[in-house]
Amino acid sequence: MSTQIKSNIGNKRIIQNQLLLNYLINGVAKPSLKAFIYAYLYLVLPKVLGQIISAIKKHKYDKIIPRVKKTIIKALHFRKFPIFSASLIAGINILEPLIYGFLKKNKNFKSPTKTLFFSTLISSLISALITFPLYQSHIVKIGRYNSLDLTLLVATRALDTAFSSSLSKIVHPNLSKYGDALLFIASCTPIMFCWFYYPERLPPAYSKWITSAANMDPDFVEVLKLVRNKEIIYGEHGPYEDYLTPYFIKYGKDPKRGNTVINQPIECEAVHAFVSKNCEIHALWRFWRGFKFAATVYLPLNLLMLLFPSKVKMSARLLRAIKSSIRSSCFLGAFIGFMWYAVCLARTRILPKLFPNVPRTRWDDTICVAAGSLACGFSSFVETPQRRKELGLFVAPRGLGTFIPSEPSKRNLRIESIVFSISLAVLVAYSRSRSSSVRGIFGKGLKQIFNVNTYN
Repeated sequence: MSTQIKSNIGNKRIIQNQLLLNYLINGVAKPSLKAFIYAYLYLVLPKVLGQIISAIKKHKYDKIIPRVKKTIIKALHFRKFPIFSASLIAGINILEPLIYGFLKKNKNFKSPTKTLFFSTLISSLISALITFPLYQSHIVKIGRYNSLDLTLLVATRALDTAFSSSLSKIVHPNLSKYGDALLFIASCTPIMFCWFYYPERLPPAYSKWITSAANMDPDFVEVLKLVRNKEIIYGEHGPYEDYLTPYFIKYGKDPKRGNTVINQPIECEAVHAFVSKNCEIHALWRFWRGFKFAATVYLPLNLLMLLFPSKVKMSARLLRAIKSSIRSSCFLGAFIGFMWYAVCLARTRILPKLFPNVPRTRWDDTICVAAGSLACGFSSFVETPQRRKELGLFVAPRGLGTFIPSEPSKRNLRIESIVFSISLAVLVAYSRSRSSSVRGIFGKGLKQIFNVNTYN
């Protein structure tokens, strides 16, 4: 009898060991490997392509292989993004079944779905709190926005997932369909306002891209800052009263027109870069410039996608690529046109006439820029509902970032680590319990990485 019991115990241990081994392979190793591969490709491919294109343009063909090799090797560093991603996923999947088993014994967790949600939430939180600070301490030395951008991205996706899952139950579908457009407007408003007045709150590359797209003379941006800071007051003498004189001379105009004591407020024609005195024509000109700028980006990308095999006829794909490029170019053109037209409406065309007793400086020191920053977001209605969703989710992290101090102090980094950990835990928990609730690339990525849905 004792021999049979020992045999049964031995067989049970063998089965348990096999189950454990299978879980370590399928539940831990494979998802971690997937996470590593996705993160590695995300990190390496853009850099490699950029280096190849740059070397070809400069005819430095001998530099291609050494630079590519260096990039490929550097990405394998144990504190880089790929290893961090793999460690994070491994930690989650190791902890989750243990926490699941513990919660399952609690009377408050009778539902398997509820138990799975909270076990994923807790395990993700613990794993992130352990792994993220190690990654953060390394990457922040290279550039502050390397970790902050990731945190903002995860935080906004977590908020989007939590709110969309909750609000979908109480908000009417006819109202919820405008949610993505409202998100885009709410995000663009602080982004564009900061671009005018507080560019240090935006990543340098991001601010530079907006500048090139908006195509605004830096002298005029600076004069708006001087007005806002009360260093220029219309009708009053001061050290900056002739600040715009070189601007007028550059365009071959009478330099006296740039004096803010003689001429107040700044002429609309000067705001229009002397293209026209008419605000509508200027807005259309801004639209056209934005359209051309966007077309040089979107059209080549959409045509490049035609090289990939598809079951759809080439003629249909080509037509779709052209339509998509035109629509997206119209979106950016409208973004810029709306912004400039709203600036004119606020500073000269409408508001001063409605409120004649308000000092003219007041319209230029805040209100016109605020109006333009708000109006540009309405350009998202040019795009399709699917694209509006992508646009909203794309700009939301940067919009949130305008309210976050970017200084890498110990306190700020600690707060960032906690925010990242909580946000990631929310995302992973929702993804594991209901993958469709996590929208965009995060939802697809998490669904690919995690392959364990429940436990027995």
